[in-house]
Amino acid sequence: MSRQVLSQNAEQLMAVMNFAGLRLAVPLAEVHSLSSVLDLDDSQANASILAQVEVNGRELPAFGFDAELGPLHSVPDDYRVCVNLGAATAELGILCQSIETLEQAVSEEALPACLSTVSSMVKGLALHNEEVLLCTHFSALVAHIAAAEQVGAGALLSTGEAS
Repeated sequence: MSRQVLSQNAEQLMAVMNFAGLRLAVPLAEVHSLSSVLDLDDSQANASILAQVEVNGRELPAFGFDAELGPLHSVPDDYRVCVNLGAATAELGILCQSIETLEQAVSEEALPACLSTVSSMVKGLALHNEEVLLCTHFSALVAHIAAAEQVGAGALLSTGEAS
């Protein structure tokens, strides 16, 4: 019986976004800033973009996910934070209930090929204080949103290519 070796990334600090009971970790280095959902502009919302968030004078698309990581079409009352992602420059916002920074670095293990798809935002798992965290990163979120919401994919893809 062959044993599959999973690739492991170096330990890194993570931020964990909460979505109605589901927790999704992103590298802390990819979190540019946080905004309140009260600061969002939903006047140009469409099928793929919940709202716009202004970061450093730029209007960015803001997206949200439910507990099954499906796209939201309206902002739930209990979503309070917009996490603006992009390493050097914010490129998009992700709406969530809350976000926390893990105090200890974690090691992310890549998903085995049989569990991974190109358009999935979940790219790995990490163990933190006996909790298994789903892990993603900025480019995986861009690919997932583009695949799930073809209506807004062109604008988002050009945004993702800039980073």
